[in-house]
Amino acid sequence: MTSKNAGSALLAKDDYRAVNALLSAYCRCLDTDKLEAWPDFFVADGLYKVLSRENVELGLPAPLVYYYSRGMMQDRVTAIRDALTYEPVYTRHLTSGLHVEPDNAAPDAAAFVARSDFAIYQTTEEGVTRLFSVGEYQDRIVRDGDTLRFAERTVVMDSFGVQNLIAIPL
Repeated sequence: MTSKNAGSALLAKDDYRAVNALLSAYCRCLDTDKLEAWPDFFVADGLYKVLSRENVELGLPAPLVYYYSRGMMQDRVTAIRDALTYEPVYTRHLTSGLHVEPDNAAPDAAAFVARSDFAIYQTTEEGVTRLFSVGEYQDRIVRDGDTLRFAERTVVMDSFGVQNLIAIPL
């Protein structure tokens, strides 16, 4: 069976479901504070970056966060656990509007381009909840053996300023 996103090539429903499952597992990993597993969502030379929408629209490529390997992501997790001081918060990721299509530029047939909207809420230990960030995930996803992983995850935040440190991955 195939489905068609507006303006995209045909995509097998199983592929759409697999991409959706990857995105859901990613959010669940972060929301349940399993940060040590976060780098495993990426291929070894995976790219993770966070940009403001303003910079994207102005063609300014300077990211707020930039990691270009799983090793850098693992180092970040170690820093979060062992070195950084920040207010502990519980996060909740809400995503919607998933759009997936085959990555026609990739030599591998099992590569996808996905976009989805996100809202991330943070709740303090005192129980105060606030909206932390809203934006769009822009992903390149590849099959790595039997597993889908991010080759690239670009987080485009609608707000150009954040109220506190981006300590935990978005």
